[in-house]
Amino acid sequence: MLHERAAACVSLRRMRARPAALAAAAAVAALSLAPVCAAPPARAVALPRTQLAALPAHAIANGTEPLAVTLSAAVAPGSPVPMLLPKVAGKWSVSGDSYVFTPASTLAPCSSYTLTVWSLTAAAGHSPLGRRRTLPLRVACPPTAGLQQALARLGYLGATLRPLYDVHYAPGRESRREAAEHAFHPPRGRLAPKPAAAPPVRMGELDATTRGALEVFQEDNGLSPSGQVESATWSKLLFDVTVDKRDRQPYTWVTVSESLPETLWLHRGRRTVISTPVNTGVPGAETERGIFAIYARYVSTTMSGEDPDGTKYDVPDVPWVNYFNGGDAVHGYPRASYGFPQSNGCVELPIETARNVFGLLAIGDVVWVQ
Repeated sequence: MLHERAAACVSLRRMRARPAALAAAAAVAALSLAPVCAAPPARAVALPRTQLAALPAHAIANGTEPLAVTLSAAVAPGSPVPMLLPKVAGKWSVSGDSYVFTPASTLAPCSSYTLTVWSLTAAAGHSPLGRRRTLPLRVACPPTAGLQQALARLGYLGATLRPLYDVHYAPGRESRREAAEHAFHPPRGRLAPKPAAAPPVRMGELDATTRGALEVFQEDNGLSPSGQVESATWSKLLFDVTVDKRDRQPYTWVTVSESLPETLWLHRGRRTVISTPVNTGVPGAETERGIFAIYARYVSTTMSGEDPDGTKYDVPDVPWVNYFNGGDAVHGYPRASYGFPQSNGCVELPIETARNVFGLLAIGDVVWVQ
């Protein structure tokens, strides 16, 4: 075939040297043979397909940190920006081979999101991704130490932070981002009781003191006082820290001493507002020592059970009842005297005093039996 094309081209050159009578025929022949003499077209080179080199982890430990979607090369101009749902305040930017989302403050704690990377996403010098990629994301709840420090700042926990390193918290309001950063990455240290006689707090543990403070906060804000942290609780906590909305009541707790004469003190902040003799459990039905959060309250209720000697009881209309540990409660009960063990495990008060105590307590307030 190549020999035939070369011969045709030579033949044309010879025809141009003949007399003019053959010129027209030569021109027609040249036109018909021109494509044969031209070089073959170059083949198109296939571009490599865009790849996703890195994506955010499914579990996000800190909602304040940026999210990055990294491609196999620099992001191509006009490539579509990923989408994060539900929408959250912040902005997407391009940094070399990555799309980066920076939250204005934070992704909501204890929440789920969906990240979508579009099929037309493209890296420079590459063909598009080719298919849409959807990634579920779960933002963790901040650690318990962050919860405790937030509750302490708002006055719901009777404690103050003693940081391990020099950390300065400005009094008053914080930005939402500052509040979220302190929640997700709380300073190390210890929580010292405030006032000094308040129940102790174990940093980083959802102990009874912390759980009780959380229940008081939830009850105050129209949330279910479950003592467990979820998205709605953290949303309200971050808002209240941002606007410095503190507990309107002083930190309140009850101390019960089993030393004779047995005594109950009701504390509100630095003040002891009620002091009264009480009765705790007899041998075989002792009142357990420890720190407990009040979990149920009744103006009047029926109590039933069994005494240590096996005698069953069913007592209606027990007044001003605050349950704090299983069937144990702080409540009113008529006795000839108070100040020594007489009950089946409860803390019994004179009825009128029990009424005053009931009016000052709430779900989550702590009873500390010593």
